[in-house]
Amino acid sequence: MNHLLQIISILSISSTLLCYRDGNEVIYDYLNLPEGSRCKWNGLNGVCASPYHCRTTMEDIRDERYPPVCSVQGVKVFICCTDCELGDITDSFRLDAGTPVWYYKTGEKARDHCLDYVALETKTPYRCYFVYDQYNTSYNITRNCFDVVHDDTPSGSSSGGVGGVPSNRDQFRHMALLGYGDNIDSAQWICGGSLISNKFILTAGHCTASALLGPVRYAALGILKRSDPLELWQRYLVKRIIPYPLYKPPSKYHDIALLESDTEVAYNKHVFPACLQFLANPRGDRWNLLAIATGWGALGHKRELADVMQAVYLDRYEAHECSQLYPKHRHLRHGYNHTTQMCYGNREIVRDTCEGDSGGPLQVGSLVAKCVYSIIGVTSTGKACGFTSNSGVYTRVIHYLPWIESIVWPD
Repeated sequence: MNHLLQIISILSISSTLLCYRDGNEVIYDYLNLPEGSRCKWNGLNGVCASPYHCRTTMEDIRDERYPPVCSVQGVKVFICCTDCELGDITDSFRLDAGTPVWYYKTGEKARDHCLDYVALETKTPYRCYFVYDQYNTSYNITRNCFDVVHDDTPSGSSSGGVGGVPSNRDQFRHMALLGYGDNIDSAQWICGGSLISNKFILTAGHCTASALLGPVRYAALGILKRSDPLELWQRYLVKRIIPYPLYKPPSKYHDIALLESDTEVAYNKHVFPACLQFLANPRGDRWNLLAIATGWGALGHKRELADVMQAVYLDRYEAHECSQLYPKHRHLRHGYNHTTQMCYGNREIVRDTCEGDSGGPLQVGSLVAKCVYSIIGVTSTGKACGFTSNSGVYTRVIHYLPWIESIVWPD
C-alpha cells in the first residue's frame, strides 16, 4: 500500500510519540490529554482537537512544525490547536498528502479516489501552480492564540469575466472545454466540464447536446486560452453521453451528466482530475461560504466569449434567498430545490457566471493540498448575467454522488 495512504505507526515513549513519515522519524510531544482539554504549545494557549478543525496546525505540519499530540483514540488523533476558535474544516477538503497519520481510506469511492489524487499530485510530473490562499492568520495578544480570518479577496485584478479574474495556466487543471459539430477541427466549443477520473468528465445535462449542432462530441483539456496553439489542446472524442436518468430538458432539475472519453486521459502538469465533495454535512456552516466558478463563458450579458479561462469568486446564498430569486418557472415548475440545487453570486458587486460557462464546476479550494480542488456544484442556469445582486443556480453534486460513483468507479 502507498505510504501516503497508510496510518503511520505510533510508539509511545514516555512523554513523546515516535512517528514514521516517509521513512523518517518524527518526534511529537505527547500530552496524554482527552479531546477538549486545555493545552499549551510554544507558550500559546490551545485546546485538544482534531487537526481537521485546526487551520494553523495544517500550515504548521506543511512547514514541518509538529504540534503536540494530546491523545490517540484508534485512528483518531487529537493535537494541541492554538487557534482562538476551532475552524469548520473537514478532511473532505483539507487533505495533506505529507502527513498520512490523519488521512485514510474508508471504502467510499469518491473519498478514496480523492486521496489517490492528492497522493499522486505530490509527485513529478504532476506538481502544479497555485496563487490563492483562503485564510489569513494573526496573533491575538489578548487571548494568546491565533485568529484565523477568511480572506475572500482573490489575487489578481478584476479585469476579466463578469466580476472574475483571468486564471493562471495550470491553476484549474481539471477544466474541460466541450466541442460540438461533425469535425473536430471546426468544432464550436460552447460548454465546460470537469475531469473527475481518467475516463470521465462531469458536466451539465443541458450541455449533452446543442439544438443547432447536435450532441457533444469532443472534450479539450490542458488549455488556458481558446487561442492556445493546437499542440497545447489535449483533445478527446466523447464515447458515451450519460445524462442523469431524471433529467428532462428543458427543465433545470437534475441538470447533471457524465461524458466518457474514447481513450484514457493522460495526467500531467497541465491535466489533472478534481475531487468530488463527499461529505454531505461537514461540521459547521462556513466551509463553503466562498466558492470559485470557472469557465470560458461570456464576459458579460450579450458580450463575447472569454478567450482566457475566467475564475469568478462567489458567495453562498441561503435557501430562502434562492427560493425568492428562483420561484416557480416553466423551467423550474416547483421553484428552486435546495436538496438538489444551490445558488451562488454576490449581493453587492457584479460577480456571476454567464452564457458559455454551463457545465463547468463550482469548486472550493484546499488549504493543504492546494492544487486539488473539490467540486461542489455544476453550473446550471441563472438570470441575465452581469447585474448586481445576481446569483446563478448550480446542481448540487453531493446529491448525485451515488449515481456518479456507480458509473465512474463501478464495482
